[in-house]
Amino acid sequence: MMREEKLYSAMYICGTALAIAFTMLIAEVYYIKVADIAPEVNRSKTYYLEFMWGSNDDILPADITQEDFETLFLKMKTPECVKAEISTWMLGDWYMKLADGVHDRSVVVKLTEPNYFRFYQFSFTEGAPFTQDDFDNERRVAVITEEVREQLFGKEGKGVGKTVRVENRDYRISGVVETPSMLAERCCADIWFPYSADSLLVDKGRDYRTEKHELSFCIPAGKLEAFKQELKEVEARYNAVHKDNPVDMLSPLGSYYNDVWNNTGEVFSTRSDKEHWSYIIIAIFMLLFVPALNLSGMVASRMERRLPEMAIRKAFGAKRRTLLGQVVTENLTLTLIGGFFGLCLAWVALYVCRSWVFYIFFSFTNWGLYGRVPIIEGEMFFAPIIFLIALLICTLLNVLAAALPAWLSLRKPIVESMMTKK
Repeated sequence: MMREEKLYSAMYICGTALAIAFTMLIAEVYYIKVADIAPEVNRSKTYYLEFMWGSNDDILPADITQEDFETLFLKMKTPECVKAEISTWMLGDWYMKLADGVHDRSVVVKLTEPNYFRFYQFSFTEGAPFTQDDFDNERRVAVITEEVREQLFGKEGKGVGKTVRVENRDYRISGVVETPSMLAERCCADIWFPYSADSLLVDKGRDYRTEKHELSFCIPAGKLEAFKQELKEVEARYNAVHKDNPVDMLSPLGSYYNDVWNNTGEVFSTRSDKEHWSYIIIAIFMLLFVPALNLSGMVASRMERRLPEMAIRKAFGAKRRTLLGQVVTENLTLTLIGGFFGLCLAWVALYVCRSWVFYIFFSFTNWGLYGRVPIIEGEMFFAPIIFLIALLICTLLNVLAAALPAWLSLRKPIVESMMTKK
């Protein structure tokens, strides 16, 4: 059939490929944004407590000190892991001294504690993360990326045991990790410090013991309600100590998905997860509807030419569902071929245009990441879910484009169909 109708087949495949490419480009972008991709392997289980509601419905910073973190939140039983960070955006820029000892480079810094490297699964190429002992003894240690190590010690140089100079203080390097993609925005950085490191925050006029902590929880599947109940108990103990300013911890608790939707646009900011996914499904359907109309016109025209063939087959006993199944299968084959080329085209476009395409769809809250070219990992492209999404989109496009015109054509009586071609 494809050899006999080369023009029809080529136009059908090209039309399908373009429709699939555009749809899959958007699907890929949001898959990369929400899927459990290393090092952010716990996205689907992550919940944040970054601010709290005050007694007068005021939004307060998460006034959680190191003592609160250790005595209240670290002792929670429901979460698989609890980590704390101290935000750096109020602390100004951070600069690292380069290998020549003269020039500086601006770096993205994360201030955290040892649980951070349980929460996120970084791939260490050298050494290991700083330990609880390093944290408790306020040692000046750091974890750096391969990119930073290469800038400091060259491509073949080792980093562990050496020092990195940041803000005019030396920190011993305990480990080196593969440079994470900026698409893993929550954990992407150049250098990770324990926020207890000697003089680290003192130089910024802060004290880690009283500085406000931002918390993240990894909640096992099916344990969310149990976690919320336990958080209520923690809230009660917290308010018993801070009687002058009681807070609500449960209302501002948000999931990773909430964070993604809130940064997508105002229309998503107050919606539930089910509503978010329904919007995405509707958007994909609409993206496929217009090309499906164009393809259905081609299928209808072709079916008109094949009516005598179908009439003869019906006269010899072929059932309507058999003929409909044949037409749909033929078009599904063309759709799958076009879908394969469309998926490849989407991959190529995503990789080649990665320096700007993610800035269109993403809303980065970490300003230090702007201007960087995203690192694209293989698991972002070749995940089973991506192929499943592509297959479903191809099937949907085929049903929209081929099933209806074929069904309408096959409803015509045999005699009328025979008379269309004298």
